[in-house]
Amino acid sequence: MDISVVVTLVLVLTIWLLPFYSREFRNSTQLMLAYWFVLIPHQAVAFTNAFLFTTLRADQDARSFHKYGVMIAQSENFIFPIGDIFYRNMLGVIYWIFDPSLILGQQFSILAFSISCIVLIQLLSQLELSRYKVPILLVFGALPTMVFINPLTLREPYEIMFFLLAVYFGLKMHMTGGINRYLLFMIISVACMAAFHQALCFYALFLVALFLLWSPRPVSRLLNIKKLRLIVFLVVPALILAIPYFTAVTSPISRFLTGDIKELLDSISTYRNASFITRASYGLSFDSSSSFMVIYSTFKLYLYYLFAPFPWKVSNALDVYASMESLLRLVLICFALKNWRNAYGTQRRLLGLMLILYFSMTFLWALGTTNYGQAIRHNMLSWWILVITGLPLLMETLKRSFPGLLIRRQ
Repeated sequence: MDISVVVTLVLVLTIWLLPFYSREFRNSTQLMLAYWFVLIPHQAVAFTNAFLFTTLRADQDARSFHKYGVMIAQSENFIFPIGDIFYRNMLGVIYWIFDPSLILGQQFSILAFSISCIVLIQLLSQLELSRYKVPILLVFGALPTMVFINPLTLREPYEIMFFLLAVYFGLKMHMTGGINRYLLFMIISVACMAAFHQALCFYALFLVALFLLWSPRPVSRLLNIKKLRLIVFLVVPALILAIPYFTAVTSPISRFLTGDIKELLDSISTYRNASFITRASYGLSFDSSSSFMVIYSTFKLYLYYLFAPFPWKVSNALDVYASMESLLRLVLICFALKNWRNAYGTQRRLLGLMLILYFSMTFLWALGTTNYGQAIRHNMLSWWILVITGLPLLMETLKRSFPGLLIRRQ
């Protein structure tokens, strides 16, 4: 039997049995069934795409990454700079070890998604939201965008997984108390996340700094921050800043590191203006001519990134779906903000941290996203934050408004 077939079967079995290694899943039959429920369509998309026909959104980047992975495996010429080339070579290494196979590459993507589900449930315990774990897992994993894109040979499943791991270890560090081993795990997760996309190098710096300065308890003065934490805050970002210099990453990151903000803004404007125009394009440019225009154009780009296509722009079935997803995003944002406003104490600070992570991540992608086709994929990275912050209050509101509606909590 072909080794790739054997490894694929082992991966499929591992993915199905993975929840048994988590106490939360073992103790809840409903949670286990919810996991399998969201896993079935992911596997269906993967096998359909590999053996029957090309599924939705699988005919462009996903096929390209797979083909490059096969070529790299055959040439045995591996290089690992940050960005899409890193993922191509990661696939190349997998195909070189186990033989090229599209279904094998897709199973690794599903494995990343499965780990994300496990980490998400663990994270809910830290956020005191465990009673909502079943509906949160269902909404997180069953979103059509997640179902059709996560199983493909794309970077997003890995970016989501490492983002979740970074946040989980960051919170674990604080809940355990002080600077501890979880800081190292967080930094490793952040570095792995940044390896898949140049833009995430920016976010890696922000994420580390945020978790080192943030506290689950109110801090009245800067002096209240422990000296060791302040030292780590100065040292760790400096180490991460060195990543681009050792990975052949240039352009925007280099300009940011050298402090040339004006040139960075101009490069963003040039990139957006030179982007290929499609039917789904926003038709917006980034204006760096003045401080006012930078703020105005950035705000407009951000709104389009979150909520386009608007109803008056809908022209086909895919537009209808994209518009419905944007509407759902708007609803969850409103409930997430209201949920944070109603919370108090540690719960309020935890929800506030999640909202900072959400708006900062979406803002980063908004600057480089030129159409809502890209936005659908990029919004996947922060979808889990919106679900855990907005869904609980939405459920409670629906339960009060429609008492006969069966909304069960686990």
